[in-house]
Amino acid sequence: MSSDSSSSAEGLTAKQLAVAAARLAADRMARDVKLVEVGDRLGIADYFVLATVNNSRQARAVRDAVRVGLKKLGVGVPVLASEDPDGRWSLYDYSSVVLHMFDDEGRQYYDLDAMWADVPQVDWEHEPPTPDPEPEPASDEELA
Repeated sequence: MSSDSSSSAEGLTAKQLAVAAARLAADRMARDVKLVEVGDRLGIADYFVLATVNNSRQARAVRDAVRVGLKKLGVGVPVLASEDPDGRWSLYDYSSVVLHMFDDEGRQYYDLDAMWADVPQVDWEHEPPTPDPEPEPASDEELA
């Protein structure tokens, strides 16, 4: 996958969706949110969003905020959702963007930060806002 040319729902690029997911996670107080560009090395996704949460309740809040926020951008449910039985790690695969959430112990244990240290990181906090989805065209009945 090439992250420069990949596009996703509503004509947004994979990078725009990844930035949106990172912002949505941070809005729910996820910590140490990182956005890494893995597309040139991995081939099954363009970006990983890595985030740390304090507990399972916060993990659910982040998961739900990302799902709702991405849905508003035209993205459906994740093609894969997986959770560690101990609750240390969760993965939500939106095809071009994969959200990884960890508790502190899981972030250290799985250490995706080190695994992907040699790929570009996106300074998502300084990226332009994700464009709002285009409104649906008015129907003939609404125009009458």
